[in-house]
Amino acid sequence: MEMKSRAVKLFCAIAESGSLLAASNKLNLSSSAASRMLSQLEDRLGVKLFERGNKQLVLSEEGNNFYRVAHEAMKAWKVLEDYSAHQKAKRRLLRTAVMARHCSDVTLPAITKVLKRHEKVLKVTIDIHDSRDMYYSKYSHPFDIGFGTLLSDHDDLEKRIMARLPMRLVVSKQNPLSEKDKVAPADYKDEDFILLSHDMLERKLTDTLTPDLTEDQVVGEISSTQVALRMVKRNAGVHITDLLAAISVSDDCKAIPIDVPLTIPFSVFWPKSEKELSDEAKECITEIAESIKKVGIPLTSFGKSFLSKSPSNQAIS
Repeated sequence: MEMKSRAVKLFCAIAESGSLLAASNKLNLSSSAASRMLSQLEDRLGVKLFERGNKQLVLSEEGNNFYRVAHEAMKAWKVLEDYSAHQKAKRRLLRTAVMARHCSDVTLPAITKVLKRHEKVLKVTIDIHDSRDMYYSKYSHPFDIGFGTLLSDHDDLEKRIMARLPMRLVVSKQNPLSEKDKVAPADYKDEDFILLSHDMLERKLTDTLTPDLTEDQVVGEISSTQVALRMVKRNAGVHITDLLAAISVSDDCKAIPIDVPLTIPFSVFWPKSEKELSDEAKECITEIAESIKKVGIPLTSFGKSFLSKSPSNQAIS
């Protein structure tokens, strides 16, 4: 049996409202038609999507897993429905994907500079992604160019490393460790820590710098680096991140070098189907390379190749 987009839209509407009636009204369906459509979708998938009890429909475990994919698929479907309107627009469109970790201080300023430089003829879309969700969100939010610490591998993306960002222990300036110019793991072994969530690849990387933490030392597990750093700013604990991400709290915190050499790659990435990057995409890479260089972080040879102001000198091969 074919899976139809309207059935998936109905499922998402029920998941978000908890009500078959509210979802059927939203899609202009009768309650009986909506109930039949939901049953057909469950038969097609071979799973029960909702726990039926009381007056509210609650997602089952299988329903939760399916909703994550379906929600992104419906966003992608919306892009397809609006495709002709985008094609008729007079402005060129630059679609960007931004990893949340560095968006506020590095990537967004760069994209904004390029937009203002071409404000008469350019329009941009900026989708902020979590690296753990990139497998799904890259389809619902198609892009021409992306930036950030994308640690996962993707067969359909070209990924080039612009710089390797050194890791830092970030502490509030109220913390006595802020007096140090360098720390070893022994220096922070008794600190309370704010860590990234277990399912994030960045967490697996930084765990190598905190091998002996007890469960009682973990005062918070956060899915956002920027939120974790703002908790550090309020002296709720310490956090390990990269030097570039620590810029956002540099007035209130100190990012201390750790004497264990560890870096995280900052990459630019784009679909392999793109034969050539646009001049505006190359300008974004140039602006970001300048920002990284200004902080004192060495660029890779690929990153250095974009310091030239002439787009014609910036190769993607």
